[in-house]
Formats: sequence, C-alpha cells, structure tokens
Amino acid sequence: MVLAGRGQPISDLFAEGLALEKAFNVKEALAKYEAVLQRQPAHEEALWRASRMESNVGGHLKEKSAKRKHYEKAQGYAKKAIELNPKSVGGRFAHIISMGLLSEIADNPREKIKNAKIIREEAETLVILDSAFAPVYFVLGKWHYELAKLNWLEQLACDFFFGGMPEDVSMEKAIRHFERASTLDPDNILFLYGEASVYHYQKNYPRAKALLVRAVRLAPREPDDILRKEKCQAMLIQINDKS
Repeated sequence: MVLAGRGQPISDLFAEGLALEKAFNVKEALAKYEAVLQRQPAHEEALWRASRMESNVGGHLKEKSAKRKHYEKAQGYAKKAIELNPKSVGGRFAHIISMGLLSEIADNPREKIKNAKIIREEAETLVILDSAFAPVYFVLGKWHYELAKLNWLEQLACDFFFGGMPEDVSMEKAIRHFERASTLDPDNILFLYGEASVYHYQKNYPRAKALLVRAVRLAPREPDDILRKEKCQAMLIQINDKS
C-alpha cells in the first residue's frame, strides 16, 4: 500500500491539515491528519485533531449508524492521544466531544448514563489540568443540563446501574457553568447555544431567543461552528413557531 504523503515532510503535511481546518475544509483536513498518522502514529496533536474532524463529519450525517461509525473512530483517536499524554488538554476535550455525541445517539438509558459518568470524570480532570480552559465549563453545564432532564426510565436506570442520580444535578448549575464558559471566552457560539438550550427547556423563550440571535450573528471561528449555527437557527425556528 502506498502511504499518503510519502516523501513529504510530516511537518508540512500537518501544517496543511491545520490550514485546511482553519478554512473549514474538514474532510480534507482529516485526510492530512490521517496521512500524518500513517507515518507517525504517535503524533499527539494529529490524533486529537483527527478526532475533532471525525466528530464534525459525523455530526453532519443523518443516519445514526453512520454517525456512530465516525464518533467511535473519533473516540479511538482521542483515547490514543490521552494514552500518549495523559495531560493532553486537546486529547481529553476531543474525547469528551466524542462521548457526548455518542450519548446523543444512544439507544438505551444505560449507555447514556455510563457515558455521562465518563464525561464528568474527564471534565473534572480538565479543570485540574487547566482551570481557565473555557470549554470544560461548557461540558459541565451540558452535563448538568442533560442529567437534569432525564425521564423517569433513565433515572431508574441511573439508580439501578450506578446507585442513584448525583445529588447536585440542576438546571441552575447548568446555567452557571455556561455563563462561566462565556466569561472566559465571550461570543462563543457553542456556549451561547448551550445556555439557550436550558432556557428553551424551561420555556423561557425570550431569554433563549436573545442568546440564539446573538449566536447566529457571530462569524464561525472553527469548523464545528457551522453546524452549531445550524442548530441555533433550528431552535430559533422552534421558538418562533411557538410565538
């Protein structure tokens, strides 16, 4: 088999991947990172960046089975990055993203709750590694939000498999974490969407709408922001339909 990028310096391949990622050419960036990994499997940053790209590709697909394939591959890349460097902030955050996406398409409560436990453990580790890393507070906000809205069957599964729901779960803490994330990184589409989701769930539509309108007016800063803006637009349509 002929390896992609054979003869080209690995540093050049990786730089091309970064440039493509910055230009939101996700699939092309992924191909470059994978070319790097073919030749240097222990390239930590290529691993977690490939993980992020796989998550992004999966996020744009419709079928659950197709999504799962990409999310599981993303998870594999992230785990390898963490194995190489347990203090890898990029690796641990990429792992959280893949776990969160897998939870969104999970077919049974047990998988959702198991993933939630791992996500919180990863988030707490990230806070220790870098307390000023804004995305980790989004993760904690999302964690509280998702668990606080579990239905009775999912809560029963939590009791059965893990000895009960964590006592400190609440929508108020979800909002607090989302606001902390926005304080550290203002005008972040992901953080605004997260906070808006809580207000939407609570039927506080004016507050949710204000956050969403602000989010859709922002320019994308990373490939995932394109999908996030689509989600903001979709939620705005839902809110407008209720008006």
